Amino acid sequence: MSDADTELEARLEEQEEFEPPAEFVEQANVSDEAIYEEFEENWPDEWERAAELLDLARVSYRLRDDDNIHLGRIEAQAEAAVEEGRRRLSDSGRSAPEDLSRGDVARALRDPDFVPDDIGDEEPTDEMVVQARQIVGQPAGPGLAQGAARVIRSNADLTRFQHGEVLICDAVDPNMTFVVPLASAVVERRGGMLIHGAIIAREYGLPCVTGVPDATERIRSGDSVTVDGYLGIVTIGKTGRSSDGSES
Repeated sequence: MSDADTELEARLEEQEEFEPPAEFVEQANVSDEAIYEEFEENWPDEWERAAELLDLARVSYRLRDDDNIHLGRIEAQAEAAVEEGRRRLSDSGRSAPEDLSRGDVARALRDPDFVPDDIGDEEPTDEMVVQARQIVGQPAGPGLAQGAARVIRSNADLTRFQHGEVLICDAVDPNMTFVVPLASAVVERRGGMLIHGAIIAREYGLPCVTGVPDATERIRSGDSVTVDGYLGIVTIGKTGRSSDGSES
């Protein structure tokens, strides 16, 4: 037998003879029920809060990203209804421009005398425009990234997405997943830690902030944005047009 084998055998014998300290053995033999009882007895307030958080986590896990799927179906049905409303207005000889809002389409269908305000007729003013520099949401994917924003409001906007841009959207639905690997970060108006876009962003290691109020309205395509996925902060830097000349 070689010296190495002899040394290895000696070490194995030492490990077999090793006896852990009595307090470690005592702790290891404590059942989970005993731990729960001790926790509930000594910290009743914390126990109640922990139980509530556990129940919430169980419910949230079952929901996961199903909300995106259901809301996506509702959104599609709503958009189809608006298109049908525009078609009916056109068939009746009334104006139904593409930029007519959903509310105006509904009012025009109900009221034959309703005339929507013309968009873009306002006279330019010299009033200062106040724009938010930082908007806050929920941190959903750790990391820090900076890039040009790309606001996605429809499937047509996906064709303009370029590598390294920051994906700004209402929520990442399954049909948008293929552009996520191209993004440098993800910002969503809806959702939390378990929304579909947040899960995909974490899988790709991208900074992600969800639940950002009016994200698709406050940020325009081409804006320079910094996404802090640790703190849930989106900083809007210099505004501008996107590289393809479009503006959202």
